[in-house]
Amino acid sequence: MLNSRARLRTSHTRFLVGFSLLLYAICNAINIDRLSQWFRQGEGIDYSALIAYLVAGLCLFIAFFTLLAHRRTLKPFAILLTILSAAVTYFIAKYGVAIDSSMVQNTVHTDATEVRQLLSAQMIPYVLFLMVVPIGLILWVDIEFKASGRYLLGSLKLFGVTFLIALACLYVEYNAILRAGNVSNKYIVYSLVPVNVISSSINATSKAVKPYFKRSEKEVQVDARVTAPDNLVVVLAVGESSRKKNFSVYGYTRKNTTPVLEKTPGLHFLDGVATRASTLYALPKILTKDDVKLTTIVSKAGIPTACYVNYTLYDNCAAVGETKATNCGHDGKCYDEDVIPLLQSNVASYSSGYRFIVLHLGGGSHGPVYGDRHPPEFQQFKPMCEDADVAGKCTTEQIYNSYDNTILYVDHVLGQVIQTLEQSRVPYLLIYLSDHGESLLENGVMFHGMPPGMKLPDEQAQIPLIVKSSVPISIVKRAEYGQPAVFDTILDLFSIESSKFDRAESFIKKQKGS
Repeated sequence: MLNSRARLRTSHTRFLVGFSLLLYAICNAINIDRLSQWFRQGEGIDYSALIAYLVAGLCLFIAFFTLLAHRRTLKPFAILLTILSAAVTYFIAKYGVAIDSSMVQNTVHTDATEVRQLLSAQMIPYVLFLMVVPIGLILWVDIEFKASGRYLLGSLKLFGVTFLIALACLYVEYNAILRAGNVSNKYIVYSLVPVNVISSSINATSKAVKPYFKRSEKEVQVDARVTAPDNLVVVLAVGESSRKKNFSVYGYTRKNTTPVLEKTPGLHFLDGVATRASTLYALPKILTKDDVKLTTIVSKAGIPTACYVNYTLYDNCAAVGETKATNCGHDGKCYDEDVIPLLQSNVASYSSGYRFIVLHLGGGSHGPVYGDRHPPEFQQFKPMCEDADVAGKCTTEQIYNSYDNTILYVDHVLGQVIQTLEQSRVPYLLIYLSDHGESLLENGVMFHGMPPGMKLPDEQAQIPLIVKSSVPISIVKRAEYGQPAVFDTILDLFSIESSKFDRAESFIKKQKGS
């Protein structure tokens, strides 16, 4: 144990200011170019506005941290903020991501496989110099607190001073800072460490606990009824991170990524558009409307409904539950194709009427190690990128080859889904679309994940929307098809009358006599 004489002694207010200043300055210095680009004025940088914004951010951080400055909480919170800030700084530096509540929620839902994929030797300097060394220094410092009344008074003074400075800075450069915030779609907030960590964590926690504070409510009443019974199985297949740009059936020429779909007759290739680049937020755009789930409405109307998943749909199938693929054929490792036996079993029991089946092909084209999303036999395009540090260790050719292999596998899985439906001889309609696309270092952006409200890059927004039907249909022609239209389209296909149904949004019409 270190002798107390060998330790640095300081007051809690000095520690607050010193720790906050160092953490804030070091983390944001690493990514200052990403932040400063939004404060351009003519050919240069508006340094007055940039400095005012940075000082305001620092003062707000100190003011918030002051609220946690108590004898038993100060060091634990300082260590926690250090760890989180280091991790966030790394991912902003490597992938240009923005940190908001959706990113925090995605992190909570990230599985062990994705965590392993994200680990890289490139993280070692960040872990060493932004985590290990600072934590050692925090533990070494001996923080002195005055009597309760006096140290609380000191905290109150520090809070008041820093808060007023922050307000003054924001007031003086309000127009310039507001402009930067609007132009960047709040990226200047989502990239400011650790302000982004604190604000996004608070927002995510608030969203997570809110349901527990609601008064118990009666079961949601859904006004849904079938007005025209018919025979039809509707299959909605939702993919993951598969962008339209790399599907050969949409004009991609670098590799032939869709040999199966190209030979499949009767397909309709539509231009889908996503507005959320996080699965957590994208799925509700397809499966939820006005807080009511699509599966809830369809099942309440008396239509048998099932959800088969490789990766979870979260609560979007809560009304009927979701069945996860098991007994997978690749030494126990599950891939998207492993939901097909569940589909086969379902359609084998079909005799007549309406039926709704949701497939979540959640492996799809998700990074960072694209090769983990499909069986080895689909590693057709080489050389591949096999390192989680895609941006630092892989060439553009390797990245595209790896990603194109995932599209090749999506093509295979969709082919198997269509084959299953065709062989079953049930009257069916299949809709496939991806939850969002993927950036492959275009404009320095890698993977996906933009906070709600930020315009998605085309690579993340433009998604495949593919329709195949064994019954006569017509497609309403549109320049593009937003994901929410799928909700109304499926209600229309089932002839469901509901207050949630907007007929004008439906883009697939059954022809008379079908």
